[in-house]
Amino acid sequence: MSADGPPPGWVSHSGVVEPAETVAAYAARGQAVKGACRSSGCNRRVELDPKALCGVGLGQLSMRKVQGLWRCQRLDGCGLEFRNEPPLHPLRLDQFVGRPNVRVRLRCRGDGCKFFRVWRVEEMIAGLTNRRQGDDRTEIEALGKKMTAACPLCKRVNWTAEVLWVSTETMGWKALGERSFEQRGAR
Repeated sequence: MSADGPPPGWVSHSGVVEPAETVAAYAARGQAVKGACRSSGCNRRVELDPKALCGVGLGQLSMRKVQGLWRCQRLDGCGLEFRNEPPLHPLRLDQFVGRPNVRVRLRCRGDGCKFFRVWRVEEMIAGLTNRRQGDDRTEIEALGKKMTAACPLCKRVNWTAEVLWVSTETMGWKALGERSFEQRGAR
């Protein structure tokens, strides 16, 4: 993992770490893509192996473009629908330990609720360890389900987690450092 950016296969978009869309990013995450045709009379099934696609020079293409190449030219339209398999290399808390420019945001997913709370990665790991619900190898995707406290606004237990990333190359970071998160309502 680069010191200046998120782990391979991931990008920071508007300050939130999310999966990158290139074939090479899918390969870095170890994430296969499978497709099945839903048209009547067609039983086509497709499995796209990102590493093999990179091997033939398609690594910089968007996965959506590559998916489009597999569609047929039926007069009534192609019914090929794709779905992403879970990545073999998901985001985990230990990938962000010791980085002052990273936080974990827990957001309530209640109807219309906008409540969120932001934590340092080390604080999140300590809380999970104390409650015996996880450790530094806990996946970001699983964090929301591990939170048992109700939202203080809507009183629901329906959380999702995301990683916030502030580039250390920006003037904002150089001027404010960790205080950059205060502008986003974080601590």
